[in-house]
Amino acid sequence: MPGGRRSQYADRESRRGVFVSRKIGRESSRASRARHPVPLPARILYTAWMLAWVPLILFTAGAQNFWWLCNCALFIVLVATWFPSPLLVSSQAGTVTVVGIVWGLDFVAGLVTGQSPTGITVYMFEPALPLVQRLASTYHLWFPIYAVWLCGRQGYDDRGPWLQCVIGSLAIVGGWWFGDPERNLNYTHAPFGIEQTWLPDAVYLPLLCVATAAALYWPGHRIVRWVLVKTRSDAFSE
Repeated sequence: MPGGRRSQYADRESRRGVFVSRKIGRESSRASRARHPVPLPARILYTAWMLAWVPLILFTAGAQNFWWLCNCALFIVLVATWFPSPLLVSSQAGTVTVVGIVWGLDFVAGLVTGQSPTGITVYMFEPALPLVQRLASTYHLWFPIYAVWLCGRQGYDDRGPWLQCVIGSLAIVGGWWFGDPERNLNYTHAPFGIEQTWLPDAVYLPLLCVATAAALYWPGHRIVRWVLVKTRSDAFSE
């Protein structure tokens, strides 16, 4: 092949190689963006849990039970499981982590001593409640792990606790408004079993919202951040 033609041929092949390389790069980039941060098996398993848990609670406890903060979190995390949102999952991770730790310690203490020290797991030892309902409540033990894992997969958003202040306050007011007083949803009527009679509701409920944020949302935020840093996660989003 003459030198001129050989040079033109090499030039065409070089340009074609660049075009193919760029095309592959664009396709790879699109595939990377399209890749879901939550593996499909995890999404299916969590959804299966919700499909079993929701009718169980409706049948055994009624829809009012969904106003509990951790029960609300189950629905919010379900949305974030399929539609990734660092802000949504970050808003719930801290709350369920603190509740899960306290719930777990109280439950173990109850198993050892025969009674719940704080009263938050006393229902777990009531034979009158269906066993399946009590077993379903053990989600408090694994749900924090799943929520923090999601933060590691999707990213952690420091605005989460602020959003939870809004969501949690709505759940507290909703539990007070729609819930039966004897259910004491989110402790709107009797904090830790002590009947609230010393303050009017218009004063007590805002104080409860602030106290819940101070006791759950912000300590949980610190714990989740610490866990993600300790596991050397690059989960933090700007």
